[in-house]
Amino acid sequence: MKTKTIILLSVCALVILFQGVGAGYAYHTLKEKADVALKASFRKAFDTMVDEQVNALPYPDGTVTHLIYTPADSIYQQDEELFSFYTSQQTSAILQDVYGQPEMSLDSLRLRLESELHYDGVEGDVFVRKLDARTGKTLQRSPDTPEGDAPGLHVSSEPAYLHEARGIAVEAQLYQPFYKGYLGRMLWFYAATLALALAVVIPFLVRMRRLRREQSAIDGQRREFYLQAKEMEQPVRRMQADLKAARWMQARETAQRLLAATEATLTHAKQKDARAHKGRPASSLWLLGLALVGSLLLTFLWSSYIYREQRSAMAHEVQVCFEEAFVAESAGRYQHLIDSLPENPRVRTATDFCYRQTDTLLKRGDSIWIGMAFVRRGGMNMEEKARVRRAYNNQEIFAEAGVPYVPLDSARMDSLFNARLQARGLPGGQLRFMQTPPDQFAEQTLMLTTLGKPLVTRSVSVTDDRSRWMEGLIPKPMTYILRSVWYLFVSLRLISLLTLVCIVGLWLVGRRLRKLGQFREDFTYSMIHDMKSPLQSVLMGAQILASGRLPEDSEKAVRIRQVMRDECDHLLTLSNRVVTLTQMERGELELHRTTIPLRPLLEDLAAKFRLKAPKPVAFDIACDKDLQVHADAFCLREVLSNLIDNAIKYSREEVVIHLSAAAEADGVVICVRDNGIGIPSREQQRIFGKFERVSSGSRATGASGFGLGLNFVWQVVRAHGGKVEVQSDGKSYSEFRVTLCF
Repeated sequence: MKTKTIILLSVCALVILFQGVGAGYAYHTLKEKADVALKASFRKAFDTMVDEQVNALPYPDGTVTHLIYTPADSIYQQDEELFSFYTSQQTSAILQDVYGQPEMSLDSLRLRLESELHYDGVEGDVFVRKLDARTGKTLQRSPDTPEGDAPGLHVSSEPAYLHEARGIAVEAQLYQPFYKGYLGRMLWFYAATLALALAVVIPFLVRMRRLRREQSAIDGQRREFYLQAKEMEQPVRRMQADLKAARWMQARETAQRLLAATEATLTHAKQKDARAHKGRPASSLWLLGLALVGSLLLTFLWSSYIYREQRSAMAHEVQVCFEEAFVAESAGRYQHLIDSLPENPRVRTATDFCYRQTDTLLKRGDSIWIGMAFVRRGGMNMEEKARVRRAYNNQEIFAEAGVPYVPLDSARMDSLFNARLQARGLPGGQLRFMQTPPDQFAEQTLMLTTLGKPLVTRSVSVTDDRSRWMEGLIPKPMTYILRSVWYLFVSLRLISLLTLVCIVGLWLVGRRLRKLGQFREDFTYSMIHDMKSPLQSVLMGAQILASGRLPEDSEKAVRIRQVMRDECDHLLTLSNRVVTLTQMERGELELHRTTIPLRPLLEDLAAKFRLKAPKPVAFDIACDKDLQVHADAFCLREVLSNLIDNAIKYSREEVVIHLSAAAEADGVVICVRDNGIGIPSREQQRIFGKFERVSSGSRATGASGFGLGLNFVWQVVRAHGGKVEVQSDGKSYSEFRVTLCF
């Protein structure tokens, strides 16, 4: 398996692994939140049910039914919810033993708990069971249906005693299967992201496989061309000798054999090309587009959903902090008032049991803290939750006591509110006061309508006549929301990044495939032009001369013989370059360095190309007569011939070539500059690669070739310890600078 494939599969595996870790972390976080929410909601539901049982007793408001107590200096006195939950269990047993009340209805408790959980934004199936706390045996369940056994989220509350002396307790259980609720939505999200990743990776792998097939086919075609070009040298030399001796039939037979071999190579290349493209899948652009749209859509929808859910959860936490602060502030005013009055204005009378209980508890002295439970119906409930109801009840005492109303201490309320926010790790908040309550449903939960907006709690009345209202707000909740669910957003961003990388990879692979396709066309075109056409010219000329229809000294016969000799020279040059490149690649090339005068060499090359060029060429030579260079004579001549030949090929109708040589600090610099079509800057580095050619002008100018010339130049100059540089504006000139060391 290739390194690139291993890297790609490793990246995909890491993304899937990270998604799994993210899902596990999200499940663990969700379970912790559900556990905390279930316990808090169960306590509130149990307290409310016991409170309703007390208020259902046939006594007037203000009647103390019994005393409640906790150990002195215990945790129950520091936490109002724990105190209420602890004393509610005492009250439940007293209601049964003293007042003949039945046990709490499990169905009613479950419905109340479901309401509390719904308020807290917790989803799932709720079960309540009555059990023997000593043995753990289930005595009754609500509902009667068994709890689901499918994989999912399971959390249980702490038990609450219906009657501690009898060992009878109740507890709640919350079950949320993986395919439902928040877990189900999360599971679908991870499945969708995985499908999206596959939708991007699969076409990428398909295209990579196609790219390898294309590259393999082209490499095979190159090898066949190399082999044929190397084997062509001896037959071409024999053909040259036959032409020189006027053995036209022998030259014709040699040309036929070489032409047949060239045709076979071309046919084989076409067959390989057909096999490489056989069964090629339909264009994957539609799948790519679908993956891109899916990535953007999934990112938006899931980000919106996460933001909405987390904003809702944060709003609930802020609301709880706000209500707790409101209760604590009102409780402070209430306690201050109670301490200043001779008796509690809420207490009007007490039951006989309460009096008997008082005598018993007073004997325990300072070891316990004593409170009162009394009947209290109606009041300023207005469907508010238990915390706000307790705060309103505290405020009512001022009216009932007949004393001036003590207004809310806004500074203390602000301090209590922010202290609770800080304890939960929430950002700091503010208080806002108004004359009329705002619309509680004005704030929308859609992401687009809440981005950048403050988070606002439900308002509460802070006066006895409800003429002044207060609400809490968090000015900038977005930072906290994004930080609290980083693991979900990171997973989402990773899959989006993988999608983007694969899309870019698909584009790059597609671009490379197009280049390979163009190269294949150019290679076939060059093979026809540089190998097949010269052989056809020799074959045709030999047939004409062998027929005897032309006098040997006629102008046409002389021209045909010259064309045949030029084509043989062309084939030999091609073969020699291939052999030289092969030797250099294998490290077998031996350079025979001699001292070469440059001026005569440049003049000889200029004269040669003036005669053989298919269009007018003007040479301008600038070189000192005594300038010399130490190099292999054959290789240097081939290097300069190739550069001049390219200058003529890639030029317009009138060609002007400047040949110059001078001694510089790095060595002798030989320059070949033309007035041709130029070389684009993006191609100036790659043109020295094997089989690389300038894409902008080869067909437009009629130029052909295998792309070996400049690679030959680069390899030979490098073997001499020199360097080749190119400069061009891409439209009007090209200049090649060959630097050879002294």
